[in-house]
Amino acid sequence: MVQTLMLSGCWDRNEINDYAFWIGTALDLSDNGKLQKSAQIAVPADFKSIRGGGGNNQRANIVLTATGSTIGDLTQQIQDKLPRKVFLGHRRSIFIGEKLARKGLIDVMDQFTRNTDTRLRTDIFVVNNGEGKEVLHINSPFNQFSSIVAVDQDRYCRLGDTALRDVLIDVGRDGIRPSMPMVEISPMNPQEKGKIFDVRSVAIFNKHLQMVGEVSGRESLELFWVKGVLKNQFVTEEIEEGSISLYESNLKQTIRTRFDGNKLKAYVKLVGTGRVLDNNTDIDLSVSTERNHIENKLNTIKAKRVEETIKKLQTQFGQDVFGIGEEFHREHPYQWKELRNRWDDIFPTVEVAVEVKLNIQSTGDIRKRIVRKGDKGEKE
Repeated sequence: MVQTLMLSGCWDRNEINDYAFWIGTALDLSDNGKLQKSAQIAVPADFKSIRGGGGNNQRANIVLTATGSTIGDLTQQIQDKLPRKVFLGHRRSIFIGEKLARKGLIDVMDQFTRNTDTRLRTDIFVVNNGEGKEVLHINSPFNQFSSIVAVDQDRYCRLGDTALRDVLIDVGRDGIRPSMPMVEISPMNPQEKGKIFDVRSVAIFNKHLQMVGEVSGRESLELFWVKGVLKNQFVTEEIEEGSISLYESNLKQTIRTRFDGNKLKAYVKLVGTGRVLDNNTDIDLSVSTERNHIENKLNTIKAKRVEETIKKLQTQFGQDVFGIGEEFHREHPYQWKELRNRWDDIFPTVEVAVEVKLNIQSTGDIRKRIVRKGDKGEKE
């Protein structure tokens, strides 16, 4: 009797060579008002490893662009240009042109919430005064994929780590409005053109996911500190005696709210530790009394400045990107029912007081300042 041996196999499996790895996405608004989508696709034959340098002239990726009316249609148009099946599981960044951001992102975000291939940890940025696809064409000397460079740079640029998940969570809540880091691609000098971009500003959105403005520099750091996103920063503080540079870490915040008659009040407390990097004053910070005096002075200056930043966002944009409304919701759930639908009108009227408690725990390896020639205390 002849026996037949049946062998089963994975006849429907996809080999890795069947995929086109989608590393970065750019979304823009074309001149005729259509939605434009660009994809940074890895070219395996042109790179040795994902962490390799991109300093050579040969790019390890290709940027494909399609124009249409829906995200799904644009994705299919890009797929039509590729001999492999697109795979979104490795996408690291999404770049949104400012023109599209100001028009609104509700329709764009809807697709991200429905596509099961979307990684919610994907970082998201707005391109300041530019288009998202411009960032995809950046040929960084540090990595062959500008989408990965943006993720790493966002981690070290002090503006925290804003992912698609964070934006979607903020969109779904009534007491906070979304914010996103902004990429600046204008070069500071010819050597940086096409190779370097900055992450130093924050885009402010309303509840309809329309960008209404931006803050940059120190104000953007203070925004994220109050929001609870900022973890560390390098700052230089100017006082009457000179300037002091600090590395501030372990940054945290607490917000408390209360009703005072018809007025709503919020109390923000910011805490952290500091390490002195540069002391351009004649103050000996190794002496505890002197150090405490400087701590109090710096904390007072910081508190006043943060209050000014909050007031600016209240009056200029009227959007609660700090999450103060969420604290009212948490602490006063019954009263919040009367506030939630009017929060954009109420937030600018909230009185906010800020307290900063930053402790200088380290004055550096050399505790005393180097004495200049002719300074008091120099040995004769």
